[in-house]
Amino acid sequence: MADEAYPADAHDYESEAEELERVDSAMRDTPRGALVVSGIAVALLMLGWLILYFFVFIPRGTVG
Repeated sequence: MADEAYPADAHDYESEAEELERVDSAMRDTPRGALVVSGIAVALLMLGWLILYFFVFIPRGTVG
């Protein structure tokens, strides 16, 4: 039971133009999603660092 949107074989496409159109469509959306995921990861990392900084390092004061 193959999904028409995702042919199982390259020969399932009507034409090469259709295949190139689907590849172009996938390549337009994929980098955007990767940037969103990496941006969220970096934002969470920075938030965690700021929490440590303000609640652990600042209350201890200077060393020495």
